[in-house]
Amino acid sequence: MSGLPDMRRTGGLCGVRRSWVVVLLVAAVALMGAGCSSTDEQFTAPVQINLPDGRQVTVDGTPKRIVTLGGQWTDVALSFGVVPVGYFDSLRQQTGSTPPWFGDKLADSTPIELEGDVVGAVAALEPDLILAPGFASMSGSFENLSKLAPTIDKISGQQVDPWEDMVTLMGTILHQPDRATEIIAGVTANTDEITREFPGLRGKTYTFAYLYGSDQLSVLGDASDGAAKLFTSLGLRMAPQVIRQSSRTGQPRFQVSTENIPMLGSDLLDGSADTRPAGAHGGLARVSKSPLGADRCRRDDVDSSDQRIE
Repeated sequence: MSGLPDMRRTGGLCGVRRSWVVVLLVAAVALMGAGCSSTDEQFTAPVQINLPDGRQVTVDGTPKRIVTLGGQWTDVALSFGVVPVGYFDSLRQQTGSTPPWFGDKLADSTPIELEGDVVGAVAALEPDLILAPGFASMSGSFENLSKLAPTIDKISGQQVDPWEDMVTLMGTILHQPDRATEIIAGVTANTDEITREFPGLRGKTYTFAYLYGSDQLSVLGDASDGAAKLFTSLGLRMAPQVIRQSSRTGQPRFQVSTENIPMLGSDLLDGSADTRPAGAHGGLARVSKSPLGADRCRRDDVDSSDQRIE
């Protein structure tokens, strides 16, 4: 099933205003003309993607050497059976090991370290497509990355792109729209099964927070953000007080200090933390038992918020 997008990857964008463009536009694939019947021509036709920042990116043919600079795109690529030639994963950077849900699928893929020469490392892989959301789209190296190969950053107006949009776009780029439909249907079937098994979830409130240190949290307050999609699909609704706070601050993700932990009060709290600072979990540990009948504070040694598509 689909998990949650990685808040650590997007947390650095908390102070950035949302794009005014909120619709992903994928231009029609230029199929060589109505008279052509060759399947090969369909797979070599260029795809033009119109991005929210006004850029137009054209991908010629079907890319074979894809670099994914974000766990979500890595997951999307693998769901199509495409192993990226190189990847960056925030969990791997924190823990030193590949997230277990990837198994050995990335054994032949090159991990990319942010502390090094990212552009040089990507260039050495000779990519024909770079998927660089979040941090990469805001870094000084993004322009240089885009000179190496067609480079796609944000595809929506949200800080976390909806996974369905990512799968749909990948299906368009790979000329596999039917496979994209199958992947989305499979995830939807899984979430539908969960809602049938746990009907009590419907209408319950949730909050989603990430603890960056011993006294600072980032809280999701935009119910339309990609990170909220799974909760919504399960019938949950975002706690109204965090929506109000997000509206007051004008930030899809707003910062709160640990003395304001009561703002996270809800039926379900999904919380995660960077495990490196000492005592990083202290604030979340003070959250009381939830009305759902179990302590919903999650103090994982690895971030459980990374999106997964199975």
